[in-house]
Amino acid sequence: MPLTGAKVAPGIPHAAVTGLASGAGVPPAIEAEWVSVGGEVKEAALWFGPLATATRRATVLPAGATLVDSGLGPPPAGTPGDWLYEPDGAVIRAGLVGEVVAALPGGRLLDPTIAYVAADALVRTPYARAYRVTDVLPFSLARLRALLRSRGVGRVTVKKRGSAVDVEALRRDLRLSGPGEATVVLTRLAGAPTVLLCEPAG
Repeated sequence: MPLTGAKVAPGIPHAAVTGLASGAGVPPAIEAEWVSVGGEVKEAALWFGPLATATRRATVLPAGATLVDSGLGPPPAGTPGDWLYEPDGAVIRAGLVGEVVAALPGGRLLDPTIAYVAADALVRTPYARAYRVTDVLPFSLARLRALLRSRGVGRVTVKKRGSAVDVEALRRDLRLSGPGEATVVLTRLAGAPTVLLCEPAG
């Protein structure tokens, strides 16, 4: 096949790529690449023939870093650590969170179905943003409000995966005031709704 590439929607699912690769008359050598800029997935592309050098690829801009599928099995899951890593959107779209886990000493998922990675050390990587974990607690509005107020937190950045909590409603219900800032992560831990209070790495 001649050198061929096709731009596709960044939301293209893996199943669609697999279907192309197994379709009649279509060569199986297809590389799917997702590209993010500043953490936001902007585009995806399919590469055919000699241009296909991997199965899946995540390219992160402006760092210019690229991560490819290395054939790893499912990553391990475990307890929170001192650091929480939020994989880049292109990494998640490409299904390469396991590669990020493997690159972090003692890396593990908080939940097998959620793309949050725990580790015990800070390792700089272009493929994930790191946060220092200060507190881990079961989700409770009253307990979270009390903790934030005790720290003088008046502004929060709320992130969530695997949580049904309405973020805007949570902001209103917290009724915070103070000079401090914090990142609140809503997720699941062993299936239970959990809150991680974090600080972005410098």
